[in-house]
Amino acid sequence: MTGRQEPTFEVVGEWQETNGAEAVALFEGYGFHFDYAQRREMDIYLARIDGKPAAITVGLSIPRQNGKSYAARWYAIWCAAILGLTVVYSAHNGDTITEFFTMVTNLFEDEENYPDFAEMLDGAPYRQPGKESIRFKSGGRIRFMTRTNNKSRSSTCDVLVMDEAQELTDAQLNAILPVVSAGPHGMPQIIYIGTPPDTTCPGTVFRRMHDKAHSANPGKAWWMEWAIDSIPPEDATKQQLMALAYMTNPALGARITEEAVENEIDSMTRDGFARERLGWWDMNANGVEHVIDTDAWALCETDEPPEPRVTCAGVKFGPDRATLAYCLRPAEGASYVEWVDTRPLSEGVGWVAAWLDARRDRVATVAIDGGSTAALTTRLADVGFPKRAVVTAGPRDMAKAVSMLANAVAEHDLAHYGQDELTASATLTARRRIGQDGVGFEDAGGADSTLIESCALALWQAKTTKRRPGRKAVVY
Repeated sequence: MTGRQEPTFEVVGEWQETNGAEAVALFEGYGFHFDYAQRREMDIYLARIDGKPAAITVGLSIPRQNGKSYAARWYAIWCAAILGLTVVYSAHNGDTITEFFTMVTNLFEDEENYPDFAEMLDGAPYRQPGKESIRFKSGGRIRFMTRTNNKSRSSTCDVLVMDEAQELTDAQLNAILPVVSAGPHGMPQIIYIGTPPDTTCPGTVFRRMHDKAHSANPGKAWWMEWAIDSIPPEDATKQQLMALAYMTNPALGARITEEAVENEIDSMTRDGFARERLGWWDMNANGVEHVIDTDAWALCETDEPPEPRVTCAGVKFGPDRATLAYCLRPAEGASYVEWVDTRPLSEGVGWVAAWLDARRDRVATVAIDGGSTAALTTRLADVGFPKRAVVTAGPRDMAKAVSMLANAVAEHDLAHYGQDELTASATLTARRRIGQDGVGFEDAGGADSTLIESCALALWQAKTTKRRPGRKAVVY
């Protein structure tokens, strides 16, 4: 007995033809096996109308260990090696990238066992970390990149495969999506593959795709999922849960054993088992309330910092870390913020003091907030940093700074460089209450709130200080 091979839910349009069976036959001829579910996925990816992809956007949601990446990876190989297309394979984790890159290089460099594949290779794979790629004599290419690799923004591709799509944020999507919009062959396609997100998952894109597919107006995107509609009741028996597992796991009875599932039933929380093994989409996941809108933040990105009239710094201490940022306020136009560094408190505060001291003739003021404020002010006094340039912020000041920054972003009156860490801090961290009416940030979604908080402190000072030290200059 094996698990259900047909999706429990899907939104799939019409197509004229598909080369899915042809691709599967080629790869199976060399010993690579495809389940019926994976065959169907290949049919969907390779569905065509007038020679172009029938679906520009395809999403696949399936529980873990069901080979969710398998068909998409072979599709990427087919597109690049056979069709001559440029493919970008993107994942959240570097290990996932390494896994697929190793698979491809092992396959195409194995002249003894796979001479036909080796003949397709155009030169040696490029192995520099962060820039891995492999070229084929067809003219196609596969590039491998994590979501934090900004180098992707300057290139184009025909096919974009988004693995671990549950982790994909809007900021990351906004950065990478243009690479496929202007694909060289005029037949763009984006494949999203992932699992249902939990409450700590920072991703927003996959959730939106799921909700859109299940709405009254699903749009043009295609969607496939193996999932239960609601969490099983508390009194569900092990037999009932196993039946649900067979309904939502095509690999159960093949690569996934009943013993493994029984152990999960005994060991996992009820909602954890429902999500991880039964594909359940928790409506409370991604329920974090944010301070800053992702799209608004993206619109503030620039690569041209202004000539400042005022330069100020902000330092935010977390429980175990210190973060430094600065703000450039021009005579006219949007103020510019940039994150400098975050270091553990075990390294002390000397590095912050040294940075500020080196720029004492440029930094009008520095605002400091958090538990190690006294240690830093003492260190600044020791190096002779001007006392009048040091501002100790309290809770009301922090709330004021956050409100000022949030309003500036909403009104597109703030600029930033597009640093991935700062973007995560701005868009993934959660809203927290300061006092009765104030708003601040707190860690969430795997992001560090001190980065955006230090920027808020710097902006607050740049907007309010009347101090003008020395000459005007950009801080580097």
